[in-house]
Amino acid sequence: MADTVTLTISRDEAIVLHEWLARVVDDENAEGIEETLEDDAEVWALDAVLILLEQALDEPLSENFEKILKGARKRLKDANGPWPWDAGGEEQAP
Repeated sequence: MADTVTLTISRDEAIVLHEWLARVVDDENAEGIEETLEDDAEVWALDAVLILLEQALDEPLSENFEKILKGARKRLKDANGPWPWDAGGEEQAP
């Protein structure tokens, strides 16, 4: 079995995922997701993904990153529709 795995995601997915991981894992030290974690290894794995995204993306360093991020989020929602909690259920996104 190989020691590495290769994943392919769209640039928009990578930008949105990078922003979320940077906010939750880096800025908040994973405190926002602590209740969902079973082991510290999960945070280390998320941190590894964040590092790979930082190496692959130039956009987070751009002066107009907020505009880039907003566009990426919109395109993902336009392509996929609302997440199920937005589809008329009681629960709402934070």
